Parts: sequence; structure tokens; C-alpha cells
Amino acid sequence: MTIKTLTAGLLAALAPLAVAPEACAQDKPGTTAASFLLIGTDARGAAMGSAQTAVAQNASALHWNPAGIASASDRSGGSALFSTQEWFLPETQHSFAGVTLNVGTMGTVGVSVTALNYGEERVTTVEQPEGTGEFYGASDLAVGISYARPLTEQFSIGATAKLVRNQIYNESATGGAVDLGVRYATGFRGIVLGATMSNFGSDMMLSGRDLRRRFDSDPDREGDNDDLPGALEVGAWSLPLAFRVGVSATPVQAGDVSLTVSAEGQAPSDNSQSANFGGEASWRDLLFVRGGYRQAFSSVADDGGWSVGFGLAYELNADLGLRFDYVFQEYEPFGTPQMFSLGVTF
Repeated sequence: MTIKTLTAGLLAALAPLAVAPEACAQDKPGTTAASFLLIGTDARGAAMGSAQTAVAQNASALHWNPAGIASASDRSGGSALFSTQEWFLPETQHSFAGVTLNVGTMGTVGVSVTALNYGEERVTTVEQPEGTGEFYGASDLAVGISYARPLTEQFSIGATAKLVRNQIYNESATGGAVDLGVRYATGFRGIVLGATMSNFGSDMMLSGRDLRRRFDSDPDREGDNDDLPGALEVGAWSLPLAFRVGVSATPVQAGDVSLTVSAEGQAPSDNSQSANFGGEASWRDLLFVRGGYRQAFSSVADDGGWSVGFGLAYELNADLGLRFDYVFQEYEPFGTPQMFSLGVTF
């Protein structure tokens, strides 16, 4: 397959994304279910302003672009990643764990788990405003299975199927979604192109025992059954569908120092169109310094924010490598969440 053919194929894959922003992106935050699916899941990606569609590889790509799990060239085995952060409030914990495994000519498979736990709150009523002695919790969970394979040394495709679950007190909602991604390494100055469609799936609707009610269908009529089973009707909410197109490059490679820059445009279904920008300076592939800006040009004033971070990588031997990453993010007026990530390549 020639480069010309690959380029044509990539452009064909990106064509729907060119019209997606007008059809998809709108200024309506808070109108979808499971918005936690859009939260960055690793410190490196978040530090680079979440501009990862064309950058992410190994287990971190399970969230950003599933095609990236098949494009890592440094090792032929696999990778694992764990990240955690307090999401605005002390008791709200966001965590991610992912594993990828290269299965040879069949491609690369991966499994990921993303969880957002909101902690516990007191149950209160009109009669007991200080609390009944009970507590309730809320949480979000997504479990994904990914598959990717390189069609050539430069072009890879990938997909993730995931189960999504929301729970609050005694109510829960479950849905399914898929992510699709492509990645093309041009081979020129480290330029990489990437595109994804994320969270395309079913609507979610809460159900549970607190929505059940006993009622009388005709209170003015005597002799009928005045204790019929019923339930309160709740609405169905769509998942936060998002389209992203990104590009990255390595314009500086001088001895032990290199610089990678990235940019991407995104069009989510529950917010305005925006752009992410990021950069990473590396010294001997051992020390990394990163910075970025998230959701630039968004029509929602408080969406944008900067991020800075660093990373350390160490090769224990030819078959095993470790890395640690950290990010400090601006999410005003809500706070400055910090994330830590631990990664392994083998």
C-alpha cells in the first residue's frame, strides 16, 4: 500500500469529522449522561492540554485514541497504566487503570477501567434536615475492551467497546458505547495525524426502587384497587459523543534533547467546539517537562485552562521500563486538580 493510498484513506476517514462540528457541537453543557467519559485519564496527556489524539501510545491511548495502542514501536510486549486524582472535591476520586498486550500479527488488545467516586452524603428529609443516620453514594464506571492493529508500519486503526454505568443512591443506569480511531505516522519530522469518534452509543435512563410508587388510578371511584404498582417516569440521556482531529510533530531532535508539540480540534455533543494545544520537552528520554492549554476558543468562558507537569522514565532492563507522570491543572472556578500516573512497559 503506497503513501498516496494511505493518505487518501486517512482523508476519507476524516471527512465525516469535517462536518461533525456543525452537526454535533453545541453550547449545552450538562445535557448528557456520563460526562466523566471526557475527563483525561493520565497525567502526561492532561499536562499536554489533552491534545493526545495524535500523540498517545501504549495504555494511555486506551482513552485518547484506541489506534495508538498498536503504534508503539519501543517494545513488542505490552503496557500498563494507573492514574488517580481528586476531582475538585476531596472525597471525589477519579481513577483509571489500563493494560495492553501485543498478540503478534493479530494486533494489540487492551482492557481499561475508569471510575469516578463521589463519596458519601447524609440522607436528609423535611422532617430530619440534619440527617436520618443513613448515607448515600454516587459513582460512575466504564469498562472497555479495545482492539487495534497496524495496517502498515505507518497507519493503524483501533476500536473500543465499553460498558458504562451511573449510580446514585438506589438508582442506576447502564449503557454501551464504542470509540473508533485512526492514526497515521507520516515519517516526516515526526508528524503524526490522528482522528477519533468517542462515546457513540445508547441512551441512559435511571431506574431503581426509589422510583417505584403505589397509586390509585381513580381516587374518586370507590371499590377499585387503590394500591396499584407504578413508577415515576424519568428521561433518557445521551452519552457525550465527541469528535477529535489532531496532529503532532517533533520539530527538535538534537542529541539528548527533543521537543514534541501537538494540537487538536474537538467537537463534543454537549459543549462548544474548541482546540487543545500541548508540548513536551524530553532529555535523554529520561526527564520530561510538559505544558498545554485545554479548550481554547470555547464559547463557554470558564472552559479553558492551562496545565503543567513533568515525567520520569527509567529502563530497568531491555524488557522492562517504568515511568511516573504528574500534572497540575487549572479548572477555575472549581479548583486545580492534580493527577499522578504510574506506567509500565514490558
